[in-house]
Amino acid sequence: MRRNLIIVILLGAFGLPLLLPLRELVSPSSWAAWSEGGRILELTGHSITLIATTLAFVLPPGLALAVLLFRTDLPGARLFQIILGLALFVPLPLFALAWQGIGGGGWRPWTQGVVFAAFVHAAAALPWVVWLAGLGLSRVEPELEEDALTSVPGWRVLWKVSIPRASAAIGLAVIWVVLQAAGEITVTDLAVVRTFAEEVYTQFVTDVRAGLGRAVAIALPMTLIACVAVGGQLRRWTRQLSVDAQGRPPRVFSLGKSRWIVFAVVLVVILTYSFVPLASLIRQAGGGEEWSVSRLAIELRRATSMQWLIVLDSLLWAFVAGLLSAAIALVSSWIALDSRWLRRLLFALAVALWATPGPVLGFGLKEAIELLMDLEDLVLTWTTARPIRAVLYDLSTPAPVLWAHVARLFPYALAICWPAVRDIPRDLRESAQVDGASRWTMFRQVVWSATRRAYWVAVVIVTALALGELATSKIVQVPNRPTYVQELFSQMHYGATATTAALALVLLAPASFAFVVLIWLRQRK
Repeated sequence: MRRNLIIVILLGAFGLPLLLPLRELVSPSSWAAWSEGGRILELTGHSITLIATTLAFVLPPGLALAVLLFRTDLPGARLFQIILGLALFVPLPLFALAWQGIGGGGWRPWTQGVVFAAFVHAAAALPWVVWLAGLGLSRVEPELEEDALTSVPGWRVLWKVSIPRASAAIGLAVIWVVLQAAGEITVTDLAVVRTFAEEVYTQFVTDVRAGLGRAVAIALPMTLIACVAVGGQLRRWTRQLSVDAQGRPPRVFSLGKSRWIVFAVVLVVILTYSFVPLASLIRQAGGGEEWSVSRLAIELRRATSMQWLIVLDSLLWAFVAGLLSAAIALVSSWIALDSRWLRRLLFALAVALWATPGPVLGFGLKEAIELLMDLEDLVLTWTTARPIRAVLYDLSTPAPVLWAHVARLFPYALAICWPAVRDIPRDLRESAQVDGASRWTMFRQVVWSATRRAYWVAVVIVTALALGELATSKIVQVPNRPTYVQELFSQMHYGATATTAALALVLLAPASFAFVVLIWLRQRK
C-alpha cells in the first residue's frame, strides 16, 4: 500500500474519466452550442425550475421532520427514523414508478412535466434531507442551547441557535437535492423534461462527436458552480460531523401538551410517504382495478423466475463496488492523513465526482476505456491478445459498470471513512511508529481496528446505492450484460404495468436487506 500506488489508482480510476470529456472543448464547434440562445435558455429554465421546485417541495417538510425526529420528545421518533432510513436505500426508479402508478400509470398528462419530476425527486430526497439535517442538529453544542434557553423559549432556540449551527449539514442536504435533480435522467426521461443532464445523454446516444462536445460545453458552467458549492459545504461538513460522534448527547426539547397531536400529524405524513407508494406498486403488480392475490403472486413469481439471475448478478457486483469504493476510500484517507497536498487531491476528486452529472462522467469513462484499448493496441503489437479490450468492451463482463459504480459512489464512501480515519488519536499512531511497526502492521493494528465498522457501513451504503445507479453505468454497459435497474428502467417506458411493478417489488428485497445489515452494523459495539 504505497502512496504512489494510491495516487495512480485515484488519478487513473477517477481523474482520467473527469478530464477526458474536457478534450471535446478544444473544438470551436463545441462552444458554438452557446450560440443557440433559445435552446440554452430553454434547458436552463427547465433545469432551474426543476431544482427550485424540488427544493420547495422537500425542504420545509424535511427540516421540520429533522427537528421533530432528532431533537424533540416526539413519541415513536426512533421508528420514524428507521422508516426514513430504509427509504434511503430505495432506488430512484422505484420512486418514479410508484408515483407514476399513483397517477394512473402510463403516459398521463399529470405524470409528465416539471412538477411531477420535482415531486418524485423530492420524495427520493426527503430521507436524505431529514437524516443529514438531523445529524447536523444532533451535533449542536448543548451549552449554546442551554445559555439561549435562559432568555428565549425552546422553539426560538431551535430556530435561532440549533438550525444555524447545523447549517453545514443542512447546506450539504440542499446540495444533495440540487445534484440529484440536476444530474439524474431517470425521472426527467419519464416525465419528458429536458435538462442539461438529459441533453448530455441525448447527444451521447446520437453518437455525433460534435454533439458530444456541445453537450460537455453546455454542462461545464453548471458543473463548475456545483464543484465550488459542494467543496465549501463538504469542508464545513467534515469539521462538524464524524461517523462516531463523541460528547454530550443532544438536548431533547419538549413538545408539551401538543406532542400527541404532532405525533398524529407526523404519523399520517410518514404513512402517506411510505405506504402509499408501496401500496401503489402492490396494486399495479396485482392487476390494478382487477387486483387479486393470485395475480400478484403470478407476477412476482414471473419476475423472480425470469430475472433472478440478473438480480443476484446485480447484487453481487454492487457489493463488489461497495468493497472497492470503501477500500479505496479507507486506504487513501489513511495515506492522506499526514499529507496536505494528497488530502487536497482526494478532496478535489471527491467533489468533482459528486458534482459532475452522471451522463458526463459516463462519457468520460467511455473515453477512458477507448484510450486504454488504444494504448493496448500500441503496446501489444506483437500479439493478437487484447485482455483489456476483452474485459472492458468485447466480452459480456461487469467491469465497465463496476468502474462506473465505484467512480460515481466513491464520494459517499469517502464521506464515511474519512472522519473515522481522522478521529484516530495521533498518540496511538505515533506510539505504533515508535514501536517500529511497518505500514501494513500499523494499518492492521491501528487503522483497521478503529475504522472497520465505518468501512462496513460504507460498503453497505455504496452497495445499496449501486443497485439503483443508472445515469453513469447506462452509458458504459456492454451488450447482453444489463443490470437489474437498467432492465427496470427499460420496462418503465411502457408505463406502470403489472410487470414493471413486480420488477420494482423484487428490487426492494435486496435494498431492504442492505438496510437491515446497516442497522446491525451500527448496533454492534
